[in-house]
Amino acid sequence: MPSNSIRVEANLYEAARAEGAVQSRSTAQQIEHWAKLGASLESCGLTVGQVTSLLRASGQGTGDANLWAFKRQRQQQDIVAATDGRVTQAQLSWFSGGKAQSLKLIDSPY
Repeated sequence: MPSNSIRVEANLYEAARAEGAVQSRSTAQQIEHWAKLGASLESCGLTVGQVTSLLRASGQGTGDANLWAFKRQRQQQDIVAATDGRVTQAQLSWFSGGKAQSLKLIDSPY
């Protein structure tokens, strides 16, 4: 697979290197992973303001909790919309990778 070089800030590179080591990924793979996550968040309708709020909160140790709370809330809204017939499973392909057989949350209090 062809690749291109890009410049990233040293602190991002070091964070990706450290996290990649924990996740058994190269630094480049970790940055690609984070980029895919960011693209997925944007595709599910997060606004710039919501992302900014989550990023600010992550500096206070609550960003992950806020992100998962948002995800659970969004999934619940999507399940209700699908159940009501306002959207189809195909329209929610971001939710399940496009391979959903039915809409439900697994291991969730919702």
